[in-house]
Amino acid sequence: MAEEFLSDSTGSARPNSDAGDPDREQVKFTIISSREGVMAEIRKFYVMGFATVDEWSPLTPVPNSDQVMTILIRYRKKGSTDSSSRKSGR
Repeated sequence: MAEEFLSDSTGSARPNSDAGDPDREQVKFTIISSREGVMAEIRKFYVMGFATVDEWSPLTPVPNSDQVMTILIRYRKKGSTDSSSRKSGR
């Protein structure tokens, strides 16, 4: 599955900018919760090796609530399939 996410021109396995490649599409991960909840989830993703803390956007207040949100953007090859999906055989 790691090969589905493309590196950028610097060789980063987790690019934060689109290099303008038409074979790439954005995948956005959003966390919305209390400030403490968002920070706890970001730390969990870091421990799992999914994303570093600085890859997430700054915490942004959600209007008319006491929650905040953050977004992580990754890029993947268009047409890639999830290696964990199974064919039903039907």
